[in-house]
Amino acid sequence: MKLSIKKIIGLICLLGAESALLFANPNPVDLVYTNPGEDCSQSVRLSWHTTEENSTVYYSKASDAEFKHAKKIQSVGEKTPVEFHDGEHYYRHEVVIKRLKKDSAYHYKIVLDSGYESKEYSFSTADNDGEFGFLWTGDVHSHPDIPIRRELSEKLAEAAEEKLGNDMDLVISTGDEVCYGAYYDNWQEWQNGYINRKVWAGIPGNHTYYDVFPKKGQDTVDNRWWCATQNPPDNGPEVMRSNFWFKYDSILFIGIDSIDTSYLNQQKEWFEQVLKKNEGTYQYIVVYQHYPYISGFNGGFGGTNVAYYLWMNLFDTYGVDLALSGDHHVYLQSNALVNKKTAKDGVSGTTYFVCPQIGDRAREMQGTIDPSIIKSRITSSDLAYESGLSYFKVTKEGLTHTLLDGNGDIVESHFIPAKRPYVEAKNTLAVIFLIIAATVILISAIVSIIIVCAKKNK
Repeated sequence: MKLSIKKIIGLICLLGAESALLFANPNPVDLVYTNPGEDCSQSVRLSWHTTEENSTVYYSKASDAEFKHAKKIQSVGEKTPVEFHDGEHYYRHEVVIKRLKKDSAYHYKIVLDSGYESKEYSFSTADNDGEFGFLWTGDVHSHPDIPIRRELSEKLAEAAEEKLGNDMDLVISTGDEVCYGAYYDNWQEWQNGYINRKVWAGIPGNHTYYDVFPKKGQDTVDNRWWCATQNPPDNGPEVMRSNFWFKYDSILFIGIDSIDTSYLNQQKEWFEQVLKKNEGTYQYIVVYQHYPYISGFNGGFGGTNVAYYLWMNLFDTYGVDLALSGDHHVYLQSNALVNKKTAKDGVSGTTYFVCPQIGDRAREMQGTIDPSIIKSRITSSDLAYESGLSYFKVTKEGLTHTLLDGNGDIVESHFIPAKRPYVEAKNTLAVIFLIIAATVILISAIVSIIIVCAKKNK
């Protein structure tokens, strides 16, 4: 018999667990995130909070277990740039680690002036060989009073690594990893999970915008709490830091903040600029946001916060491969679509996804789906523990998507063929070195000519 998460939570409540949000004091080092750099074969971006103004990051290859050959980056924190609901005081730090070696495992720790040392965190850089995997998750709604949500998320990630291969060093999140963005303890609870050993690339969801759930008296606020905990590449439109792009191996990832639509025109202009700037440097384009492009409820193109018509023309024009989303707590995968219809060749269109939730908030589907458009749709309540997690295997031939349920069992797997040839990644550092070397040689030659001419004139 399938275990009901709702029943478990009900028992917890009967035993005296209260649903009231608890006050949380920041730990000496807290809310540590390893976010992607613009080129994930060479850089990552770190964000963390401390109770002291000054701190130092020590990082080295994972093989250097004692940090004997570690490099260090010192940081002076900004005092409480964003106030959380219960008025926690902290220092915010952001650094960028550059000039890393591709296909390498690293670890790091954070040390305060007082001598306090954090635990170790780890990440791996992209290999740039066209073969890798990544996890995709969303709608966990982590909350300290309901730890089973985060615990299930951890369990699923471990199952994916065990069954599908240990090549998933990147995690894409389509938002709502915490229940209330304004509450510090929600972020602290989420920090107990597997993200401590991954490159985490999430975007805001509606719950990340929340102070208190709207039905209880307050409306959505903005992305301030997400921005206070994350350090993504600073390459989005100037009006919104919570939009960004990065390259991981053969994929150009574009993260979009879909909660605040008042900047939609700027987002679209920026989107085109990103595609033009990176033209010819990627094999796949993966766009992700929180609100769905296709309704997980009815499999249609319309409905509240459904974004298909907002982005369809741009996705069709630039040949977006995957469009990932969340919010509806129902799993959905479309066929490859062009202008609302399945592409005639079955390849050239965009495949749209909605992710299932993890935890206890399953939703039911409504009506029947159009099989000429939708490949698969599964309600969360039909998954073990009402939860699901996705894994994508990336090769030069295509993308294989695998859905796991709350038991970590494989539910289904589909192959999406590549529509572009593989593009060999350029070694940016090597190119820069060659340019510098050529410049030095050229200058030396010019100087030599000038000296020779000067001697002759004498």
